Amino acid sequence: MSIINPSTLETKRLMIRHFTQEDFDNIVSFMKDVASTSFNQLFKSIINSYQSQEIVIPYALILKSNGDFLGFCGLVTLKDNKQVECYYFLQHEYWGNGYAIESLRKIFEYAFSELKLDKIVAYIDQGNTRGWKVAERSGMKYMGNFLRKDTNLNKKNSMFFLIDKNDYCNQFQI
Repeated sequence: MSIINPSTLETKRLMIRHFTQEDFDNIVSFMKDVASTSFNQLFKSIINSYQSQEIVIPYALILKSNGDFLGFCGLVTLKDNKQVECYYFLQHEYWGNGYAIESLRKIFEYAFSELKLDKIVAYIDQGNTRGWKVAERSGMKYMGNFLRKDTNLNKKNSMFFLIDKNDYCNQFQI
């Protein structure tokens, strides 16, 4: 799968853009505060993607009203480029404002209209209540639990979510 991503996507409140060198301090600060296994897995996926066919599309989330760095979101290919997973991470002080939902819907719009993807998945730790609520409110459907190996080769249950192009178009009248 060959993916070309635009440098900027926009919503009413957010600028969803490529990272720049100016984002370095924000990312370092963000990573210090995050003790998430999912974030560690994503970071390893990004590093490993340089040596594989896996594609990772990361975007910085910027609040239009004041230029604040909120976090990031994007897409990553899985399973030999046969599945595309979405991801999202926000700084704690921006939780509960709908920014993750807003950014994911824009990522879905781009993925289905421009990349011509058929479906997007998300694997979310069962204890991450906020994460699976964001997935549902973004239009994804809970498909069941999935036993997944983490980076330490331990097995853990993840919740499996999916949105396909038809469901997205029907929900958001695209």
